[in-house]
Amino acid sequence: ESRYYHHNLVRKARLGSGKAQEYSGEVALVENPCFDLQATIFRTLESPLARASIHARLKMEPYWKESIIAAIEESYKKIPRGPRHDAALIKFMHEECNFAMEHADGSFMDHLEFCFEYSKIHFAKESPRVLLLHSILGVGTNYFPCTVDKIPILQNLLTPLEMRHVEAFPSILRLILRGDFLNKLNAATFDELSAIQGIDFFRVIDNKPISLDSAHDFWVHLNYQLIHLLDFLPLLDWKTAAAKDIFLACFIALYNILHKAKQLQVHLEFHLNELGSSSSDANANANANNNTNAISYSLSLGSLIANYVPAPIQMGIGRRQVAKFSKQIGHSLEFTLRTTTTCTTSSSNIQD
Repeated sequence: ESRYYHHNLVRKARLGSGKAQEYSGEVALVENPCFDLQATIFRTLESPLARASIHARLKMEPYWKESIIAAIEESYKKIPRGPRHDAALIKFMHEECNFAMEHADGSFMDHLEFCFEYSKIHFAKESPRVLLLHSILGVGTNYFPCTVDKIPILQNLLTPLEMRHVEAFPSILRLILRGDFLNKLNAATFDELSAIQGIDFFRVIDNKPISLDSAHDFWVHLNYQLIHLLDFLPLLDWKTAAAKDIFLACFIALYNILHKAKQLQVHLEFHLNELGSSSSDANANANANNNTNAISYSLSLGSLIANYVPAPIQMGIGRRQVAKFSKQIGHSLEFTLRTTTTCTTSSSNIQD
């Protein structure tokens, strides 16, 4: 049963609090010398810089203060017991699909369970099964747990609305990470955002044209995407990371867009003052407080990139990877926003 899934502490903290926050002063990051990038969904990254950067981030493991652990566990215990998953759906996932790869933090199923539970607790008016299955038709690194020939079986296990969101998820995520989509929404006024009636785009797994064909579905879907990004946020140093961590940057942009459009439907607390401490500030404070916040790692290409490569270059590496992965499989990143007055077509395909 999902309520008793063995989440790590950061996921328990986010499930229990309904907050997006960093944990400077509460956790230390220590290098795991046994971490293997090839065992994760990021094994298909080709750029040496991208591989080094993601390896430097994912090899770090958190160690928490005992008092913080107790507070997180107490908050998590108060969460209402979750539902049992549909047996037929779980059988399909385990027997017909391949979710065996590791994710950014733990197993693939750890990530799916977290997204499912957060949706169930904090976005209760919509189906949480969308986020249990959000990666089933593809992840950003061209890993496909479910093959095209099994899509009809999946479709029969879901409601039409659930299927619409599930098949859209990998495509909209790539549009978000590539940047043009969020830039267009960010530049829009409240009235222009209110005029959006849907979006046309292409399904990642087979480049089939698909749509979210109502304002309701469009904004609900972006709330699902916000929950998903929550599971990729760094634990420390948001002030520095906001300019170079693609997931944190997209989370902030999407949160602000939903807030501006008055479409933030999920319960998720986030305040810009969370970006208040830099790495130098954090480490100075750590040294003054028995090193409770220190980051321990060996000097590597990944850490050199993180510390010395200009932030725009680091962000560009991530955005170009998204476009290259789509190009490899013939997937178009073009999209059209439907509005009450006109349709606006944009392309996020690779230009560099």
